[in-house]
Amino acid sequence: MFFGQFEHNLDAKGRLTIPANFREQALDGLYVTEGFEANLVAYSKRDFEQIASNLSKLSITNAESRALRRKIFSNSANVSYDTAGRILIPANLRAVAGIEDSVVVVGVGDYFELWSAKAWAEENAALNETGMNSSRWEAFEISTRGA
Repeated sequence: MFFGQFEHNLDAKGRLTIPANFREQALDGLYVTEGFEANLVAYSKRDFEQIASNLSKLSITNAESRALRRKIFSNSANVSYDTAGRILIPANLRAVAGIEDSVVVVGVGDYFELWSAKAWAEENAALNETGMNSSRWEAFEISTRGA
């Protein structure tokens, strides 16, 4: 499971160091794709291949399913670790997420996200707005007890 927050800087070539415990959970590399909130999402190969399989089952006659397939597949990259545990984030993906130098790696359970430091500060502030959070997630019925 991916959890926690880590801030790292990109090097001049656009490489990002991935935390060691995240690398251990995706030893054969990652797929990095555009997220839905001006961020990037990194999946293990197994998980991304499952997403790709699910997407391939969507009807090509439906305009929204074609749009989703375009969004996911045209903005994805299969990346591997170098000997220093870094991945090269393609320039087009860095651009869509506004990532220039400082990157926050955010664990989100079965995947992790890559945010520009500025965008993450804004998202994190919204996540920590206590007045809104008192009712925001009540419908999810989160509990430590099984169903």
